[in-house]
Amino acid sequence: MATHLETNLGLLQELINKDPESYKEEFLAEYNFYIKTIQLLRLQPSLNHADLQSLLELINFLASASTHYPKEGTEYAASIMEILNSRLTGLDPEIRVAFCKALVILRNRRIVDPLAVMDLFFTLVPCEDKNLRKFICGSIKALIKKLTLQYRDQKMLSKVRTFLFTKLKDSRSIVVRTAELVLIDGFRKGFLKDAKTANALAECCLHKISRIQIAAIRFFLGSLEDNDSDDDESASEEDQKTLKEVVVAYKAAKKTRKKKERYMKAKKLLSKGKKSKNENAGKFCNLLAIRYIYDPQTFAERLFGLLENRKNEKFETRLLCMALCARLIGTHRLQALSFYSYMHRFLQPKQREITRILLYVAQACHELVPPDIIEQLVYVIAQNFVSDRNTPEAVTVGLNTIREIFANCPFAATEDLLRDLTDYKRFKNKNVSMAARGIITLFRAVNPKLLHRKDRGRPTQKLKDLKVAEFGVEYAKEFVEGAECLPVEADAIDRELNDESDDTDFDSDFDTEFVEHDSLDSDVNMDSCGNHVVVTDICVNNARSPNKESLETNDQKITFSDTKKKARRVCETRILTQNDFRKINAFRLKQQVGYDGKRRNDDIKLEEELGETIARHNEENGLTRLKDIEKFHKKLRKETKEERVETVKKGREGRQQFGKPKKAGAHVGRTNRELMKRKNFQMVRHKLRGKNRQRSFKDRQESLRKYLLRQAGRKI
Repeated sequence: MATHLETNLGLLQELINKDPESYKEEFLAEYNFYIKTIQLLRLQPSLNHADLQSLLELINFLASASTHYPKEGTEYAASIMEILNSRLTGLDPEIRVAFCKALVILRNRRIVDPLAVMDLFFTLVPCEDKNLRKFICGSIKALIKKLTLQYRDQKMLSKVRTFLFTKLKDSRSIVVRTAELVLIDGFRKGFLKDAKTANALAECCLHKISRIQIAAIRFFLGSLEDNDSDDDESASEEDQKTLKEVVVAYKAAKKTRKKKERYMKAKKLLSKGKKSKNENAGKFCNLLAIRYIYDPQTFAERLFGLLENRKNEKFETRLLCMALCARLIGTHRLQALSFYSYMHRFLQPKQREITRILLYVAQACHELVPPDIIEQLVYVIAQNFVSDRNTPEAVTVGLNTIREIFANCPFAATEDLLRDLTDYKRFKNKNVSMAARGIITLFRAVNPKLLHRKDRGRPTQKLKDLKVAEFGVEYAKEFVEGAECLPVEADAIDRELNDESDDTDFDSDFDTEFVEHDSLDSDVNMDSCGNHVVVTDICVNNARSPNKESLETNDQKITFSDTKKKARRVCETRILTQNDFRKINAFRLKQQVGYDGKRRNDDIKLEEELGETIARHNEENGLTRLKDIEKFHKKLRKETKEERVETVKKGREGRQQFGKPKKAGAHVGRTNRELMKRKNFQMVRHKLRGKNRQRSFKDRQESLRKYLLRQAGRKI
């Protein structure tokens, strides 16, 4: 039995797990054999394949079974760490990885200190072994995940994070690179999502090694395009493996309709999940990380100084630095005036990645930048892009960029420049004319006085009450706009009725008249101006006042001379509900409508785009998008058939199927002749007699006669 157990370590491990004390002698025998093998390994580092495989199995067995024997387990862990420290490069790569895996098992069983194991792993990182580095990086990520979710040991997690921060200052670039990847993964997955991690990674953006710098900048920009990231590689391998398993399982099984539906559904879900994962993995974490930076002004100045001084860097690296500078300036509303003059040299139509550079310029503009700086920037773009000597595509991109810049800081526009730009609305190319009309639509909502009189459109109530934005001036809201459409609470009405002499916000006279209602569903009636409010008996029934009976019989019509005072009064005297806000939104929409006649589809589309832009600017991340710069209303080239089919299929995703179910079945399209072939022979046997016999001369003559008559168009 003992001999059989010596050769079968798996069976011995199972028996030890069931009864450790009974099989301690067998474990000690294997442990002594391990010690002798290690002594032999020090004398003869190279082993043949058979001895190597037996040693790997023994290392794994001792790591799993030593948890039942604490003393031997501690000695075993110490021997592994001593071997790895003393013979860093002399060991066989497979044995070195096996020792590291054993240490991870002992670390998870709390036999060895996690910080000691991490210190040893970072000592092994400089070894030229890609598989070892990948395993070390993955094991540290797994440790952070366990400490966060399973153990919930914040104290140890804090020590691990501090240890990683110290490794970011190491002189060896590969060590810094490994610690950086671990911290980026921890932040993205939410295990180390705090300000300390974000600021430690911000220092990596200023590192002298470009590889480390690019990885940190891409993290802040929310990009996952890091080809050296082991986590991304492993994730893609797992997705590929899962998809392969689904395909193989379907091909090996019997083909049925139900299995085919399951296969197609699983394939679609895998591709859709992978696509959404790649799209959404870094969208919010970059904004959060940028907001976590302690001193964004200093950090942006240091990064911009790095961009100016390093003139021999690759263009891609400089482009990433521009992107991060623009994102920092736009998010934190920073003052970096030299950045705008630096970008002038790149604003040429033939510049590489010019649309991205224009995007970064638009993102860096905000309402706190002085108007003269923005005006110079817009003049450079207009001079280099918006001219007849450029292609229509360049003019369109230039106008789109100017529109996005003016959307961020409209007070930088001048009347002469704006009228020159809006003259392109009559350009023969539709993309150019739509881009120019987009600027007109923007300033109709922001500052119509700068436009030519015929471009201002019909005035609405909202435009009459519009305040033109000025540099450095913020308008604080004292009330909810549109609240004048709501009735004042009945208690406030009673107080006003009882004390008319002290009233300063309302008119002194109240005209009381009877109002007939068809139904009791409406609480408020308004005239076209929105200044007259009729308080019905429903409103009065909910009030608690001494004049309740008189208010029940007579509806009060209250006229307010100033809608702003009325709106302020409404906001001060009542708590607004969701229904109130719906009425306010409907009232504001009614104010915006100035013309009920026919409107062109292009105008409707431009107004919808402006509404989306304003809504996005009001959100936390109101930065310009690349598709806003590259917006072409008319496609530049005709789509191929494959592209059109792909667009149609993409539009059908998630849409409910239409049509009769019968037309989508498995037996659609078969003729009666084909269906007859599938019938039982006894069912069609009687037809064979008539099918094979020959017709008589009279039958053939009669058939020919009828055929000729039909051909001649005569009735038979």
